[in-house]
Amino acid sequence: MMIIGSVVGMFVNWGIYNLAWNKRRISPWGPLPEEISHRSWSTRLPIVGWLRMKPETRQHGYLFWVRPFWIEVGMALFFGYTYSHFSNVAYLASQADADFSPFLLWRQAIPFLCMTTLLCIATFVDFDERMIPDEVTVFGTLLALVLSAFLPESRLLDTEALLNGELIHLHAYSPKVWFEWGNESRALLYSMGLLGFWGIASMPKLCTLRFGLQRGLQLMLASVIRPRRYSLSSGEKRKRKPFTVTTLIAVSCMLGWVFLYVIWVWGDARQWESLFSSILGMTGGLVLVWGVRIIGSVAAQQEAMGFGDVTLMAMIGAFLGWQAVIITFFIAPFAGIVIGIIQAIVRKENELAFGPYLSLGAIIIVLFWETVWGRIYGVLNEQIDSVPFVLMLLLSAMGGMLFVWRIIKEKILA
Repeated sequence: MMIIGSVVGMFVNWGIYNLAWNKRRISPWGPLPEEISHRSWSTRLPIVGWLRMKPETRQHGYLFWVRPFWIEVGMALFFGYTYSHFSNVAYLASQADADFSPFLLWRQAIPFLCMTTLLCIATFVDFDERMIPDEVTVFGTLLALVLSAFLPESRLLDTEALLNGELIHLHAYSPKVWFEWGNESRALLYSMGLLGFWGIASMPKLCTLRFGLQRGLQLMLASVIRPRRYSLSSGEKRKRKPFTVTTLIAVSCMLGWVFLYVIWVWGDARQWESLFSSILGMTGGLVLVWGVRIIGSVAAQQEAMGFGDVTLMAMIGAFLGWQAVIITFFIAPFAGIVIGIIQAIVRKENELAFGPYLSLGAIIIVLFWETVWGRIYGVLNEQIDSVPFVLMLLLSAMGGMLFVWRIIKEKILA
């Protein structure tokens, strides 16, 4: 597993440098700088390759190799630790279910490792450029939905039930029994509507209402069909793109509707339960952070969170479910506060990239899920129906506190 982790680390490094807004061709597999005639074959090996590239410091910058080197080392160690962690989970599951499949280890680990790989790319791009690539979050969300349908055992386990000898995977109404209408046709319509909502929310913001609602919708529809046209400098030729991110999202949504219908009609009950739960988790993460972004921006009169954080939480919710995504959101600020204070002192920067701490929170939640679920199990079992109202109340309170803080800054501290 550690060898696989180091190879995945190479992919992470490729994504960090190639999916960023300002792409950098820093890679053992990338083109040679003009001053370098050739590279040794050993530069293409994981981990070792970056050490062999140290002589290219003049071309790429001082200590350019340090971070990618440690990323590949870290991914190798993390994959090894993850295998050990899910081996323990599989052992507990085998004690609870006589018909336990040994493949549960991989069905639990593979989606988590896929999510972690994408979160690593998003984290370091966000650190570097204060943005999260749509290629990561959109692809990751779609991947999570597909995996949830074909690997329903990949959902987090109800560890409280596991301790009682029952093997139950988390679903949209856990810890209670799956709701009755979950297998009715309206559940299919709800899931299609929520997937369409995610698609519209994830599209680049090309809809403007300056010229009225009708004109704004026409512009958004046009952006799906053809790419935006930017002004070019004299003598520069325009490069035609066969499709845009907006086009890909629109096509993905339409294919997603077909996929939902196929699973609902021909899939078994476990597949539909898992897929529907993933859809609700995606929506929960999207709405929660989008609500914080809107309320915080209005109350504080400045952007509270980037929209990349919104789509990132939608991806995390699709992988883990709404129960885990809520806990992820509330533990992420603790890491953000500590590192933010250090960043403000060392770099004199006030802006904080929040995506890395959301990513860290999601990974911590999975690795310590037994403890986390044990803490919230009783509350959700009694008050699960009131969760949306509690979240609305908390968001409203947050908006009120930010508004009061803005008034204090403008009237008293100014």
